[in-house]
Amino acid sequence: MPQQAGSSHLRKFEEVSFDSHPDKPKATDEELNSRYAKGEIRIVTEQARYPLAGILEMLKAESEGEGGQKQRHYKLDPEYQRRHRWSVERKSRLIESFLMNVPVPPVFLYERDLARFEVMDGRQRLSALSDFYADEFALKGLEYWSELDGRRYSQLPSKVRAGIDRRYISSIILLKETATNEEQAAMLKKMVFQRLNAGGVKLGSQETRNAVYDGPLNKLCLELSANENFRRMWGIPMDPKPEEKDADDEVDEASDEPTTAGLRMFEKMEDVELVLRFFAYRKIREFRAGLNKMTDLLDSFLMIGNKFPADGLAEYRSMFESSINFLWEVLHLEAFTVLDPSKKRAAKIVYDPLMFVSNSPDVVPHRDKLVANKTLLRDELKAMYAKNEALFSGRRTNFKDTQDRNDCVSKAFASAIAKAKKP
Repeated sequence: MPQQAGSSHLRKFEEVSFDSHPDKPKATDEELNSRYAKGEIRIVTEQARYPLAGILEMLKAESEGEGGQKQRHYKLDPEYQRRHRWSVERKSRLIESFLMNVPVPPVFLYERDLARFEVMDGRQRLSALSDFYADEFALKGLEYWSELDGRRYSQLPSKVRAGIDRRYISSIILLKETATNEEQAAMLKKMVFQRLNAGGVKLGSQETRNAVYDGPLNKLCLELSANENFRRMWGIPMDPKPEEKDADDEVDEASDEPTTAGLRMFEKMEDVELVLRFFAYRKIREFRAGLNKMTDLLDSFLMIGNKFPADGLAEYRSMFESSINFLWEVLHLEAFTVLDPSKKRAAKIVYDPLMFVSNSPDVVPHRDKLVANKTLLRDELKAMYAKNEALFSGRRTNFKDTQDRNDCVSKAFASAIAKAKKP
């Protein structure tokens, strides 16, 4: 019999709690009044206005930070950005709005240190303005100033250029003193970020995490999501190029075309979430909610996991890459499917236990033998999926179902290993 899945696989650095918070007792009116009066959860803000003509230099401004390295005053990291970008037409319409003095929503900044800011909302607007003033695109598709189509900033008529230079973009700054510690800052940033984006395109969970939980583990997940075999298994193009479409354009959610589904995953950063999910799932035996509150587990895991030691993250890199490469060698494109020709789509309900078990102490020493006898493992898994169809349907997500799936996959591996050992 295999060792019970998940009983001895954790490393020392992972021995921290990520379970959901217990339900708090109901507060009395007196306690609520006292809490409000103390301002326990109250956003501290200030407002500012930035002249458009200074945006380019403002975003370039930097000074010496810790360790003598130059740091930008305004944080516009690539991972902070959504993976779909504004088209030239949409950038042009923003410029046209300023030309006509149409009110433009303010950008929201978080003061991470004195006079050092993260852009929480408005990165696309600031980037579009910066690109325009840097002459990086020509106006296109203007509705009321179509005569300016094809012109860059430097090519605008002098009075038009002077007019747009006089415009401002407003900002609301979430001040550092809003939070008393790093954890509270992350919680408040997430709350504000989600509410700011509630009226626009619905953000994926990982897009929000990238905006508020940046750190070493987050960067590792972003990097590992580019693994070629991993992308092939999920149907993500090798060189994803998000369509330059408006944020409110609709996507065909019903499409079965792998590249369409894979590109959509890339744009919503679901591939990055899958990498994070592999690491967080290692703690699944301690998370009594099972998959029902997986978002809570991923949030907590990423926030605390960003503090894991460098050698621990190096182990994580090795775990992920070796597991992906092993499953690619054995199961190829069908690795995260139920190995049924009529159900070709990869699914998280398969990915979770398969990645978990393939990285377990019971399996890792036998990977080479399983690769050499790949038909054995494939047959065992296929029979197991067919026998437990309901368990792998995606509708059973509680704690017991999660552990049952782990055990089923573990037994399939154990059976294949036993058969591979026979002469």
